[in-house]
Amino acid sequence: MFSFKYKSHYFSIENIIATQERVPCRFTKKVMFMGHLDSSSDENDIKPGTKLELPYWMVRSLTDPVVDVIEVESPKFFKESYRDILTADANVVDLHKMSKHYYQFGKLLSQLDSLQGKQLRSLLVQTFKDRFRKLLDWAQNMGADQLIAENLDDLEKQFLINSRDAQIKLNKWLEMGAGHIVAAEMVLNHKKRKLSALEVF
Repeated sequence: MFSFKYKSHYFSIENIIATQERVPCRFTKKVMFMGHLDSSSDENDIKPGTKLELPYWMVRSLTDPVVDVIEVESPKFFKESYRDILTADANVVDLHKMSKHYYQFGKLLSQLDSLQGKQLRSLLVQTFKDRFRKLLDWAQNMGADQLIAENLDDLEKQFLINSRDAQIKLNKWLEMGAGHIVAAEMVLNHKKRKLSALEVF
């Protein structure tokens, strides 16, 4: 049976991996005893103005209003130039090269207040819609080039695998044929009892 759900949760491996993606940011305040985050510096502290690429899970904590020590920038493949390419023709873009978990990472980024989350979510939804028809065509065409999967992010790959599995099962069911429809034994027995009752009278 075809079943496909896309919902992140605490124990989701895909979600954990997506939070490891790097996000460019700039420190706006001095942070004590965190100099080891900057491999190019021998300082014990991080100075204001320092630019680093940190994993999303750390960026999420550092942008918390209680902490608020960094300014976040969009990763390059979510910037305006890449958005224009996706808007023009999303099907020609190699999402896997951008990020193995493009949609999941984008969803996480949209939760950061400084990155225009509403626009980013709209971009993700529209990108998936634009690529959906081709994904569906590939799923129904078993002879399609297997190399096409290399351009898909992990969400799209899983969708393609599940869709092809569903198509194979449908084809097998159609080949079996529906067979002859016969009445259930209970119905036949009921008819016999009614006939027997009529014969008595």
